[in-house]
Amino acid sequence: MGGDFYDFFLITEKKLGFLIADVSGKGVPAALFMVITKTLIRNEAQKGDSPHEILSRVNKLLYPDNDTCMFVTTLFAILNADTGEVEFANAGHNPPLIYRKSQGFEFVKVDGGFVLGPMPTVKLTTSRIQLNRNDIMFLYTDGVTEAMNPEGKLFSENRLKQLLSQSKPDSLKGLIQYVRKEIANYAQTAPQSDDITLFALEYLKQ
Repeated sequence: MGGDFYDFFLITEKKLGFLIADVSGKGVPAALFMVITKTLIRNEAQKGDSPHEILSRVNKLLYPDNDTCMFVTTLFAILNADTGEVEFANAGHNPPLIYRKSQGFEFVKVDGGFVLGPMPTVKLTTSRIQLNRNDIMFLYTDGVTEAMNPEGKLFSENRLKQLLSQSKPDSLKGLIQYVRKEIANYAQTAPQSDDITLFALEYLKQ
């Protein structure tokens, strides 16, 4: 059992929360920490506030009983379905990519932030980006960029960006399947050392 997870849920009728996360460790402890974190984020998001405030509260709830110093990296975002504005906070997770028709896939500049769980307080910030119709946000865990080939070379963020830029999928499902296939082709016979989780969201403004 691994500790990667993603989630999406309505906060209000017009606001969608979505996230991707990676819990340290493996097995039952990681799976339990994952469930707890996922539940806390959902619950705290319903109380409102910005993403960094929500994650800060989640951290305060995770810390007291975290005797083994487990941690979770996460990127949590809130999409305003009416305007296309995305507010997001990053707690030590990989930077997402955004696809715009005019410029293709580009990495989103994010603050590194602190992971959640092992410290009583964390310093996080909320950033904002604007999505236009048919723009895509692509999120992933480090099992993607740290996948290795038989020679021990990492897949890397640059290779991921190049791969996405060359893709011509007709759907988000097709995009995810394409990336997973290319990662497998890159790794060949090398063992998979970490979970691989991908999440893509397209803004379809009505």
